[in-house]
Amino acid sequence: MKKLLVLAILTVVLYSVSTVTASTGTNITIYPSSQYSSPGKTVEYTITVHNYDSNLKSVALEVEAGKCDSSWFEWTEKSVYVRARSVNSLTLKVTPSMNATERAYNWNVATTSASASATIVVQGYDYASETHVEGKGVFVIDKDVRSFTESGAEHQFSVSFDKRYVFSGEIDGFVSDEYLIEGAQGDNANFEQKSAVGDYRAKASGDFLYGSEKLHSPFPFGGTGTTIREQYDVHKMDLRLEDVNLHSTGNQRYKSELATINEFGGHFLLDAKQSVPGYTQIDIRNEFFGNLTVCKHLIFRRPEKTAFAP
Repeated sequence: MKKLLVLAILTVVLYSVSTVTASTGTNITIYPSSQYSSPGKTVEYTITVHNYDSNLKSVALEVEAGKCDSSWFEWTEKSVYVRARSVNSLTLKVTPSMNATERAYNWNVATTSASASATIVVQGYDYASETHVEGKGVFVIDKDVRSFTESGAEHQFSVSFDKRYVFSGEIDGFVSDEYLIEGAQGDNANFEQKSAVGDYRAKASGDFLYGSEKLHSPFPFGGTGTTIREQYDVHKMDLRLEDVNLHSTGNQRYKSELATINEFGGHFLLDAKQSVPGYTQIDIRNEFFGNLTVCKHLIFRRPEKTAFAP
């Protein structure tokens, strides 16, 4: 009886091992399986192809867009070589269009013998403003926006910003964009600001380009306690690129970030502060005069829990 029992156990073990080692064909995985995005924001997925066979394979991949627009995808068809009993990975960038409806979208990547599914959740903007100007002439732009969540919200968020631009002369490109999502999730920013200037020149006596941008994220209302102000008064500006992100409710909660590069002739001021009672006090002031290239990258964070946290 014992010999029969041992034989039976051995048979089961050998059978189990043979079924694992005999695995054949192709499999696909997508990481992450779900991401948050917003209109115009690119997110990246990693597609991994598994080859369980004993020979090199060229695997043809096809994106099945589902309710997404196929134009969102960096590619919709691609072939990838995978060595025997190995894996190979490639990336797929997905960018919802600016008119994408707020909802969850399911999509697949498939071969002739396998497929994998993923989801992209598009959050709509509570406020969006895009301003693009080029040419010769004069303009004045003023903006003043404030947004606060209700006091009972699980994660509070608040932001205020004001901007003023005065221009006379000739410019190849001027951009001032703002996007606001009060209940941002994932890596979506609650507030994002993009500014750009391309090849500005004063063409006559008295011409100039003036810009003033101030962003405030009040700590008492769930913000990071930061205030960032940039101001410039120039007679030429070859290049200006600026990106500001504020996170209060998503995966990067309680983070403010500024990245900027400026090539100019004239005056440029950057003033940044953070005040979190019982935690941190930071004051930064940079002022520049002349024909200069100035780059700056700042990150401010605050703890989720402080003695004075809202």
